[in-house]
Amino acid sequence: MEGKECTQKFEGSNVQECLNMASVSLGVSSDKIKYLILEEKKGLFKKHAVISIDVIQGLDNKYILKEKVSTKEEIFAKEQSTKIGDIKTNSKKSEDNNDLDGTIEIKQGKFIVKDPRLGGKPAVIFTNKNVILNVDNEKVSLSAPVLEKSIIDVSFVKDEAKRYMNLKTSKDKMEAYISITYKPSITYKLKDSKPANSILLDFDAKEEIMPPKFTEIEINKELLNNNIKYGILKMSIIKCVKNCEIKELLIASGKKNIKAINDRVEIKYKSMDNQKIKNHDDDDDDEQVIDYKAIGSVLGVEKGQVLAILYPGKNGVNGINITGKNIETKIAKRIKLATGEGCKIENGNTVVATTQGRPASRGSTFFVYKTHKIIGDVDLKTGNIKFVGDIIISGNVHEGMKVQAGNSILIKNNVAEAEITASGDVVVKHNVIHSSIAAGKEDVLILEYLSDLKSMKDDLLKLIASIKQLKDMNLIKRGTSDGELVRTLLETKFRKLYQTSFKIAKKILQKENVEDELLYIIKNKILDIGTLNLKNYLELNDAILIIDNKISVLDMELTLPVNVVLDYCQDSVIKSSGNITLTGKGEYISQMLATDSIIFQNDKSLARGGVIKAGKEIKCKIVGGSGGVSTKLIVEKHGQIWADIAYQNTSFIIGDREYILDVPSKNVHAYIDDTRELIVDKLIM
Repeated sequence: MEGKECTQKFEGSNVQECLNMASVSLGVSSDKIKYLILEEKKGLFKKHAVISIDVIQGLDNKYILKEKVSTKEEIFAKEQSTKIGDIKTNSKKSEDNNDLDGTIEIKQGKFIVKDPRLGGKPAVIFTNKNVILNVDNEKVSLSAPVLEKSIIDVSFVKDEAKRYMNLKTSKDKMEAYISITYKPSITYKLKDSKPANSILLDFDAKEEIMPPKFTEIEINKELLNNNIKYGILKMSIIKCVKNCEIKELLIASGKKNIKAINDRVEIKYKSMDNQKIKNHDDDDDDEQVIDYKAIGSVLGVEKGQVLAILYPGKNGVNGINITGKNIETKIAKRIKLATGEGCKIENGNTVVATTQGRPASRGSTFFVYKTHKIIGDVDLKTGNIKFVGDIIISGNVHEGMKVQAGNSILIKNNVAEAEITASGDVVVKHNVIHSSIAAGKEDVLILEYLSDLKSMKDDLLKLIASIKQLKDMNLIKRGTSDGELVRTLLETKFRKLYQTSFKIAKKILQKENVEDELLYIIKNKILDIGTLNLKNYLELNDAILIIDNKISVLDMELTLPVNVVLDYCQDSVIKSSGNITLTGKGEYISQMLATDSIIFQNDKSLARGGVIKAGKEIKCKIVGGSGGVSTKLIVEKHGQIWADIAYQNTSFIIGDREYILDVPSKNVHAYIDDTRELIVDKLIM
């Protein structure tokens, strides 16, 4: 194309903006334009750039690129030459190229565009990311040239009005909190701009339209959707309806339960019963012994003296959480005062002594015991001793003699081939040889019966489970009745159940209760050919229900545990409804039975031979001997056994699990772990 060579300049805030303008003006992609940077300022507050591009103006006044880029000096010479030529040919004042360019301005939201004059550039409009620009019905992504005839349409990205409601509930479901926020919908208007060859669209917020506020109905519906039904606060809902923003406002509150207050008995006297337990070893708070020195040295009470006062409690009040669920509280534990010998109840809640003596209590039953003191030995001269209160013997108890007390017994010397029975504690300061001692006689019998009942229940449950498993696995021969199956299992796998059932039946008959329901089941469905009367093995569940009822009744009959304290026993039977404590040499080939614990205190105490059985724990120093004498240490399934030193042939039995030590060991600890396995920690000596 023939034409006049010239140079066009483009100004902008940076070089890229200049190139974009040139691209629009020349209709050429910016990456194909060869240009010369005339000026570039990169200040902090003001940025400016000027580039020049060589073009050729054709006869149709259109411009095309010239491949070669002129230097600054060449551009200056061309401009001067052009001006001189224009003056000579037109006799007019020269005009800067910028005066030929088209312009665009915004005024009160309207676009005013002026077309360029000959040789000028059209106005350019640059869009904004938040503005939707259309020129001549075509969407503009960055910029576009515009003329007076151009149709320019502008719209704005619309912000939708939004509202948020959030509910947060406390872990205990007793409180709920609400938060509400609103986001308005915003309309915009274009900012005015002065006439210029290029403009960047900018805008201001014109109007904010808030979304409708949550109504009371909507809030209640949201509460219901979150299962919040109770304790909704009306005033909080009103605040939510009125205010534009709510932050964690308490919207619902449950009704807290009021805990029960148990009955309380205040003891008004000092006695062995509430002073007898003291710490034995400061390094082991769990190890406790009886202060047997206190027996016989406690000051008594006078007739008419108040022994105890009952303060009634109150039942609790159930609560309700915000979901409407009841929070039940325990019923207050009630105490029923009772009296034995030597006291009475006045005004329904006060226990008063009716005689002079030593006060004592078992549970909520109070007594005033007279003390029977024997100076010297119990032998054929004194005869057997039986007394309703305390008995203190300053000497020995000889062979063939019996001592029976309604409360505690203190023997300051030895017991040999004798029988000692007490409803309270028994303390023997020295040795017990070939004798029997029972503390808490009635409770010992009840506890033995309870143990048998619990054993029978456990075995029945296992028997039922075994039969169910056999049936589920189709391992039973056709034609075998449930009765025959039960009999076979009793004779093979469950012999202990047969023996325990026989033992329980014998105890029931001793009470002359021949119509007892459990006795009937044992005789007609468990023992001997009685199993053949079973049509369905699940009939054994009837026995379990009866046993559970008997256990509940017997538990209520138990009084407070009592204890036995002695120095040493040999070839004897020692029973206690509480603890057995050995303060001296220990035991030799004896049977010891305690509902709670058996404790050997002395570092050199021996437990050599025999059977030592406790409900909760056994703590020994030295067990067995180098000769391998058989010694059995037994606790129930949740109990534990400790031994400082244990020799071979010592049995550690917990529940139905047994471990026999085969080598001398020290620091032995036996227990059942979480997997129901018997664990025996030890160090080989």
